[in-house]
Amino acid sequence: MRFLSSIRNGVAGREQFYAYTIIALVVLTLASVTILSGDRVRSLDEPNFLAIAENLALNGVYAHQDGELTAYHAPGLVLLIAPFVKLGAGLMELRLVNNLLLGASLLLVFHMVRRNAGPLAGLLAVILIPLWPVILYASLTLYPQTLAAFMLVLTAFLLDRLTVTQSRVTAALAGLSFGFLILTIPIVLLLVPIFVLWVWFQSHKPMRHLVAFLACAALLVAGWGIRNHNAFGVVILTATSGGYNLLAGNSPGARYNTSLDVKFPDYVYTEITGKTEIERDRIFKRAAFREMANNPARTVSLYFGKFLHWFDFSNRLMSDTAVEGGASTVNVSTREVILLAAYSLIILPLVARVALLRKHPFRPIEILGLCLWIGAGLAYAVFFTRVRFRMPFDWLIIANNAIFIALIIENRVERWKPDTETARD
Repeated sequence: MRFLSSIRNGVAGREQFYAYTIIALVVLTLASVTILSGDRVRSLDEPNFLAIAENLALNGVYAHQDGELTAYHAPGLVLLIAPFVKLGAGLMELRLVNNLLLGASLLLVFHMVRRNAGPLAGLLAVILIPLWPVILYASLTLYPQTLAAFMLVLTAFLLDRLTVTQSRVTAALAGLSFGFLILTIPIVLLLVPIFVLWVWFQSHKPMRHLVAFLACAALLVAGWGIRNHNAFGVVILTATSGGYNLLAGNSPGARYNTSLDVKFPDYVYTEITGKTEIERDRIFKRAAFREMANNPARTVSLYFGKFLHWFDFSNRLMSDTAVEGGASTVNVSTREVILLAAYSLIILPLVARVALLRKHPFRPIEILGLCLWIGAGLAYAVFFTRVRFRMPFDWLIIANNAIFIALIIENRVERWKPDTETARD
């Protein structure tokens, strides 16, 4: 107990300084790794995002490298990196942007957690979040999840501020942030009810704030939808990858832990031959619904398996075999051990918090984080689940854990003080 007390007293009043220092060190370390890695492709998605961003930046069209118009990828990440591409940025420079996004997310988390649970909790959040390797790996790779994490944290930060300001401007800003989050990972559209209920119960003027929040989010999504209607003549609110992902997660060859490495029924390949992107998306969706309807018991069982896999600590990376040099320089066995150890820092405090729920009930911001973490798993399980997909939501759970650990430390230290004073008397 003396050790905890000395730590608590040592950082008291300087939590923000230490938090900012840690954030700077994390960003600098990641930037160093990024620079040393150069432009080596780390994922199959990276060249695709870069090619679309180059077309958007240089030719003003959202299109593949060959110039074919596309809506396959949600535009959030491309819209972010296109201005940097126009300035001449390559993969390495774009990953540096990712590194900075991670730092900005840590900054937001610190202030959000500090407002709700004090500076020690904010500092612990900044310490614990970079200990989850998936977060670091995603920031070193041109994945949309790092941007998604930033937008999710920003949305939560602004909604938390809404409980203080009770301002329509804050609600509108949260809506814009959420709208861009939808354009980054469209799955969050299925999480709208969670946000609506949270605002309804936490706002003093829920209807006014919900209108501002939802209208601003819809405004951004509608802009992308209008572009798609002009390009393809049909309404596409987010992306045309939904059909492929739905079939990948529900075809006869799909398992609870598979992703895109699934062979579809032969008739699907026959039907999509020579078809456009829009037509392929429709064919994939029809095939997915057909396969699910043909074996409903398997569909339900597979769904729950995928949902449970959402909470796994690891999954096989396609990039290990599909990309030269693999997904990382760490061998698979070592990586599994590291991930398991790091994931225990997420799960064990969460389990302890649930066990002590009566004594330490969740704060509203913690309820939002937990509901989004579980709700995202329920949503992704309709398609397929990956640890990387869960990463943006892990930020909120780790923030919850930091609040809990800080609470335990401060309670223990406060209890220890009277005991030591009594002993002295």
